[in-house]
Amino acid sequence: MYRQLQMFETIEYPLSFLLNQLSTKKPTSSLSVTPWHIRRPSICLILHELDQLQHNKPILSIPPPNSGQRLLDWLP
Repeated sequence: MYRQLQMFETIEYPLSFLLNQLSTKKPTSSLSVTPWHIRRPSICLILHELDQLQHNKPILSIPPPNSGQRLLDWLP
């Protein structure tokens, strides 16, 4: 997961850490948005796999095609 999210292994819960970094205000700088464009597909895939595990479904490696689109629409 660390490699997938491009994070250091010293962070104990990387997915929680990233989700807590989401702002409640729309970012104004494109520099603060770039990491989200890079990590969004990995976050969506991990959340999709967790959802599949939680509901005892076979894990499909491809999340729904529009997953995370609302985040991208919200970012500048």
